[in-house]
Amino acid sequence: MDKHLMASVYELKGQREKAISIYRDILKSNPTDKGAEANLRRIATRKVATKGINNDMLTYFKKSRTKSELYELERWLLGN
Repeated sequence: MDKHLMASVYELKGQREKAISIYRDILKSNPTDKGAEANLRRIATRKVATKGINNDMLTYFKKSRTKSELYELERWLLGN
């Protein structure tokens, strides 16, 4: 079965993490696959309930692009 189709089926069944995993695998073998990239971005950034979340850190997380930025977020989450 085509990996794109398989990921779509998992997504439709509500198995979001499996779909994300498949799209990541596709991108590992073909980093220029625009369809997999767009679908992964859409699934991974789907609106999640953020009530009670520190909005400054949520914004920081959304804009983080480097390992050092993600490390800083991890330190904040762990209280270090």
